[in-house]
Amino acid sequence: MKKVLAVWVLILLVGVVCSAVKIEFWMVGWSNEMANVAKSIIDTEFTPQTGIEVTIVPLAWGDYYQKSLLAIASRDTPDIFSLGSEIADFALRGGLIDLAAFKPEEYAELEKGIFTSVMGPFSFKTARFALPIDVSGYIAVYRTDLLADLGMGIPETWDDIRSWQPKVLANGMTLAYTNFEDMWGAYTHITQNGGQFFGSDGFSSALDREESVEGFVNYIELFTVHQLPKVLVGPEPFIRGEQLSYADGLWVYGTLSQSAPTIQGKWQVGLIPGTRKDGKVNHGSFAGSTLLGISAFSNKKEEAWEFLKWFLSADVLQRIANGIMASSNGWIWLPANKEAMSNVNLPVDVRDIYYRQIDESYPVPYAVNALVQYRFVTLAIQKCVTQGADPREEILKAAEDMNEEMARRKREYSRFLESLQIGG
Repeated sequence: MKKVLAVWVLILLVGVVCSAVKIEFWMVGWSNEMANVAKSIIDTEFTPQTGIEVTIVPLAWGDYYQKSLLAIASRDTPDIFSLGSEIADFALRGGLIDLAAFKPEEYAELEKGIFTSVMGPFSFKTARFALPIDVSGYIAVYRTDLLADLGMGIPETWDDIRSWQPKVLANGMTLAYTNFEDMWGAYTHITQNGGQFFGSDGFSSALDREESVEGFVNYIELFTVHQLPKVLVGPEPFIRGEQLSYADGLWVYGTLSQSAPTIQGKWQVGLIPGTRKDGKVNHGSFAGSTLLGISAFSNKKEEAWEFLKWFLSADVLQRIANGIMASSNGWIWLPANKEAMSNVNLPVDVRDIYYRQIDESYPVPYAVNALVQYRFVTLAIQKCVTQGADPREEILKAAEDMNEEMARRKREYSRFLESLQIGG
């Protein structure tokens, strides 16, 4: 009798295991070590609670886009994609579901906790094709010791940069910002001035607005008039004291903390210099995110949503972020959830600056074929800085080229746009 009972128990256990729902999640930008941090939490908490098993497949930034496009074309997709700013291409091809329509109340609740600065690329009218997991962007670093020697502090505005640079240059040093051809450097000035890259319809340029033009001209003149270095060669000039400032990704604090012990206490992270408008200083810059969306071809959409809802909660993201940072040497991975970001394991003053910079930055609007549109901006920058072209003429030409390309894409995607039936 005992043997028979044991056999039945075994059969039941096998049946439970075989009936467990399994979902696949492609995560771009994660190493195996980062995936293991998340997988440990998933396997010990989410799967036992829900019976849903999750396979994380880390993808490299270099080939994830092509791999994801091929998956959609063949309709052999993971249940959950991770994407970047080109998400419009996937949504307009019908490859992603509208999460706001799929789970309106639950999505709205999750959205409340997210930095608005990363909400743009997947927000088209009333549709929401993804949820952000992490946040990237720019932060500035300053050699406060050497600035103090010159009677200066952390600059509040670009006017400070412009007025201080002659004295800094006279002392054999320089202020610096980004590599000149970095379009997100231009985006900072354009948006601080009230402009944008794209119109809210997703199919038009906003570079021909006067605010955008003025911001672009200000950016170009940093290099052509005010002699900021055109090319940055890593942190070494900053460490040596040749460059008293520069802007880099949010990882810069970890990089300098690990690689520059000789200047410990002599530098600080700070906000990107701002533009004063209407009596207020606007420090906004670029902020981006890795975006998670559910495949339209998944037959486990309910399970995928349950996972996203759990995975992107403040508590889970906080533990993943802290786990990733604890397991690496100086690596910084920051969550897009504001509550989770408020509790990551960084020094309070650093964390507060990061939070404020992200919070004040501007969402890049949803735009068709964004990767091609960005090239028009980069080309305009290059022609102005390296060939002496007129910045006003070049940014207006970029807007014209964008509009032509977007109009062509709008015709190409017309049948998809009709099928989306999105309001707002």
